[in-house]
Amino acid sequence: MKRASLIVCFWAALFVSFAIINADALPDGATDGIVGFGASQGSAAPQGSAAPQGSAAPQDSAAPQDSVANSQTMMASYYDYSHAGNMTANGDIFNPDGFTAAHRTMPFGTQLLVSHGGNSVQVTVNDRGPYVEGIDLDLSQAAAETIGLMDLGVAPVEVTVL
Repeated sequence: MKRASLIVCFWAALFVSFAIINADALPDGATDGIVGFGASQGSAAPQGSAAPQGSAAPQDSAAPQDSVANSQTMMASYYDYSHAGNMTANGDIFNPDGFTAAHRTMPFGTQLLVSHGGNSVQVTVNDRGPYVEGIDLDLSQAAAETIGLMDLGVAPVEVTVL
């Protein structure tokens, strides 16, 4: 029990450290441009409302429904062969050798570039989760192996929406 508590405390401290580092990197406490996945960015009008006069509001029907930031640091884990053959949230059969990911809110089919330790992998969101607090992204085992996440289990990764 003590070991589990220590591990949880370690990851909580690591997560807080990254949050502080990211906040300290902002000039003069600025918050412009800080947008999490699923949040609106800039001064674009909400969907279904008119754009401000004198501005063109480009509409891209191929873009995900949620407006997302270009890149963000997330905590990632992976799910292994024990889940092989289970159905994912979009109806696919989970293949641990595929390059897929689970996210709570990103639209299915969203392509992500996930980077860690100088390695990158492109994955497709096809499942919901992770359902563990503090973890933002679950990668397939093949994707986790590609970026060196296997020995760590959970690590911060840079995620870019393609």
